[in-house]
Amino acid sequence: MIVIWSIFTLLPNHGIAEETMLDTISVAICSFSPLVILEENQATGFDIDIWEAIADDLELQFKYRIIDFPEMLDSLAAGEVDVALSGITINAERETKFDFSQHYLDSGLGIMVRSEATIGLFKRLKVLITPGIIQGIIFMGLFIILCGHVLYWSERGKDAINDHYFPGIFEAFWCVIATITTVGYGDIAPRKWIGRLAAFLVMVTGIGLFGWLIGEFTAATTTMRMETMIRGPEDLRGKKVATIEGTTSVRAARETGAIVVECPDTEGAFNKLIGGEVLAVVYDTPNLMYFAENEGAGQVELISDLLKREYYGIAFRQGSHLREIVNRSLLKLHESNQGDCSYDRIYRKWFGEK
Repeated sequence: MIVIWSIFTLLPNHGIAEETMLDTISVAICSFSPLVILEENQATGFDIDIWEAIADDLELQFKYRIIDFPEMLDSLAAGEVDVALSGITINAERETKFDFSQHYLDSGLGIMVRSEATIGLFKRLKVLITPGIIQGIIFMGLFIILCGHVLYWSERGKDAINDHYFPGIFEAFWCVIATITTVGYGDIAPRKWIGRLAAFLVMVTGIGLFGWLIGEFTAATTTMRMETMIRGPEDLRGKKVATIEGTTSVRAARETGAIVVECPDTEGAFNKLIGGEVLAVVYDTPNLMYFAENEGAGQVELISDLLKREYYGIAFRQGSHLREIVNRSLLKLHESNQGDCSYDRIYRKWFGEK
């Protein structure tokens, strides 16, 4: 297990003391836009603003430590850090191992898919090239050629079929196609019995062959929609879906019957979606929304239905004295309607109006 440790030195007005101070609280964070955004030597985001407002209110001295999400809670349990936050979902299993603050953000697991505009025409046509369709096109072509020649040799020089092979053969082909498709324009009609016999075979056999080809196209189109279209959680069954290892989204995605591809970070999951390796990404809605509106704009979109509703909380070691005082400060933050440190002001900054 590799734990990546890095300490941010932030400005004094952010309430972070030097590491040498004995009462400095260690706060584990990881990249989770827009809750935690890590750029060079600075941490910003919704969670960062919430925590720093609490720290200012309680006059807490702290330092941030960056830890990959799968190891973050392990580090908290081992006593290597005092607090962990970065969109951590409160659930029954985690409650047996950690203490959580009151939830500070309602969220849920969302489903993000590629935008329809990013699925190329070639890829759509490729799905329609099935063995059944190829066979149907070959048989149909041979049938039209055979019946067209019979009609030409029996009816040339009569009515609309020209004496010359060109364009007479094309006029015969036209007659066969019009009969197969049941259009029946009536501009060419056989007069000889051999021509009428050929037309009868076209009516009986050709229409059935044409119906078979249409059926193959319909089946391929339906299969394509079933395999590529995701409009809700029920469509995930049997589909390849990316999510982040060590998160609650792994279990939730598996419960839908999806084929889950676990990625170490969101960047890897998003790249697999855009590259067409998976059909969807299941993860926390705030993170998906932020990506869809910024880096992934025009390439991805969120479906309306949530896979699962969840709630975020600040995690502490069991029995931590910090939980109670942080909860009180959270309540004050919610009740405050003025100043830069009010909850509503922080929410609007990162998510807009509720």
